[in-house]
Amino acid sequence: MKKHDTKSHLTPPRWRWSWDKGLVLLLALAALCMLLATPALITPFPSQAAWYESAALFPRLTLGLAASAGLVELYKRRSTVEVADSDELDSSHARMDQALGMLVLFGLYMLAVPWLGYLTSTLAFMLASGMWLGLGLRITLGLGVLLSLTMWWLFVKVLKVYFGHGWWL
Repeated sequence: MKKHDTKSHLTPPRWRWSWDKGLVLLLALAALCMLLATPALITPFPSQAAWYESAALFPRLTLGLAASAGLVELYKRRSTVEVADSDELDSSHARMDQALGMLVLFGLYMLAVPWLGYLTSTLAFMLASGMWLGLGLRITLGLGVLLSLTMWWLFVKVLKVYFGHGWWL
């Protein structure tokens, strides 16, 4: 019978760099760079508009949150301990094709907003996302229409965020 070494169990593990930490760092840095480049990416960038009425509010807020979340995630992963019976999700069951597909769809959504308009592109994004994730047609249509209209009402009517004029709303 092996003797259990309790001392090695209590010592924190060394920092090990893995591909997922590198990806998180790369995405956090990309979000930070895009946050800093937002005035050049959003044209025209209305400098005289109030911060809460600017078209840059939502993208800048989202990019700032993404960069912050990436850095916090890296900080939390610096000394993680593998526990056999953890309650955390098992990443071996993750479907990377779905995650990467959602990133591509979101990129297309960001490009579509200025041309199609906020409501139309949000509805298209919601419908495409639901179909990509394998939700049923009724669930996809219900959630897509409900969320699109709710977010359009919240951002355009309540918060008065100007998204420009697309083809339709």
